[in-house]
Amino acid sequence: MVVVDHNQPHLRELRGGSLAIFTVSLVGCILSTIVVALRTWARVSSKAFGLDDGLMLGGLMIYIADAGFACEGARAGLGARDIDLSPKMQQDSRMWLMIWMLTYICGLAVVKSSICVTMLRIANAMRWFRFAVWALLATTWLTWATTFIGVLLLCRPIAGNWDSSLVLSGQAKCASMDAMIALSYTSTASTIVTDLACAILPAFLLSRMQMALKSKILVGVLLSFASLASISTMVRTPYIDYYRNPTDNLPFHVGNIVLWSNIETAIGLIAGSLPSLRLLIVRNIKTSKNGNSSGPSLKQNARDRSLVTIGGGAPLSNNGGKRGRGTFKNPTDTGVSVSNVYANGEGDWERLSDSSSQTRLKHAASDTKGNGGIRADFSYEVELSERPASVKDQVGR
Repeated sequence: MVVVDHNQPHLRELRGGSLAIFTVSLVGCILSTIVVALRTWARVSSKAFGLDDGLMLGGLMIYIADAGFACEGARAGLGARDIDLSPKMQQDSRMWLMIWMLTYICGLAVVKSSICVTMLRIANAMRWFRFAVWALLATTWLTWATTFIGVLLLCRPIAGNWDSSLVLSGQAKCASMDAMIALSYTSTASTIVTDLACAILPAFLLSRMQMALKSKILVGVLLSFASLASISTMVRTPYIDYYRNPTDNLPFHVGNIVLWSNIETAIGLIAGSLPSLRLLIVRNIKTSKNGNSSGPSLKQNARDRSLVTIGGGAPLSNNGGKRGRGTFKNPTDTGVSVSNVYANGEGDWERLSDSSSQTRLKHAASDTKGNGGIRADFSYEVELSERPASVKDQVGR
C-alpha cells in the first residue's frame, strides 16, 4: 500500500481511470486538430470558408482547452479512488471537474451549431428541413443556457463546489445533490436527442439529393460514425447517480463522465469535418491522375468547384465570407460553376440564336407565366481572361 503525502498535489503515476482520461483526451485532441485543420485549409483554399467552418474551428479551440483541463484533472486524481488521493488532490480534482464541465458545455454547443449551420446552408430550399434544423439549434443553446447557469448556481460562491470547508463554516451555500443530479440527467437527455438529430437529419437530406450511389454510401458511413457521439453519451449516463454519495470515491466514478464526454466531443469535431474533406480528396485524386498534363481541363474545373457534399457546403452561401464580387442568392444556390470565357479586348458580346431556339424560349416563357411551371435557378461565376495568342492567330486567318 502506497502512503500518500497529506499535501501531495498530483498522482505519482497515472493508471486505471486517470490514465484513460489523460490518454483519450490527448489522442482525441490530436486527431480533432488534424481533421479540423484539413477542413479549414480545404475551405480556405476553395475560397468557401463560411460561418459553419468558423464555428467548427472555434469548437476545436474550446475542445483543446477542455482536453487540457481533463488531463490536469486526471493528474489531480480524476479517475482514481479516494485511498490514492491526498486531501489536496480530493479538492483539486473536484475543482478541475467543475472547470472542465463548464468548458465542455460550451464546446459541444459550438460544434453542434456548426453542423446545424452546414445543414441550413445545404438545404436552403427545403422549408420543413430548415424548420427542423432551427428547432435543433434552439434546443442546443437552450440546453447550454440551462446547464451552464445551473452549474454556476449550484454553490455560491462557486468555490463551495470543491472546497467543503467553506460549506462547513457557513461561508458558502450549496443546493442539494438532487439538484445536480436532475440537472445532469436533463442535460444528458437533451444531448442524446440533439446528437441523434445531428446524425439523422442529414440522412433525410441525403435521400433527396441527386448523388452517385458510391457518394451516398460514403456519406452514409460518415453519418453512422456521427451517431457514435450519442452512444458515448448513453454510456456515461449511469455514472451520474454517483453524485448522490460524494464521499464514496466520487473522483473515480465521475472520471468516466469526463472520459466519455471528451470522446463525444472529439467524434463531433471529426464527424462534422470529414465530409468537407471529400472535395479535397477528390481534387487530389484527379490531380494525381492528370499529373503529366499541363493542368486540369475546363470540364474538370467546373465539376470540382460545383461538387456538393453533406457537410461540405457550397462556395456560394449566405453564411460565407466576403467575396470579391457580387453573387446571386436563390433557393438552389448550392454550387459554383466556373467557366473560362475568352473575350476580346473591347468586351463585345454577340447573341447567337436560330429560329428553333427562339421558338423553345417562347414556349418556355408562356409555360412559366400561364401555367406556373417549375423553374430552377443556378448561380454561375464567370471568370474572364484575355484570349490566348493561338486563338487570336486562328481567328486572324
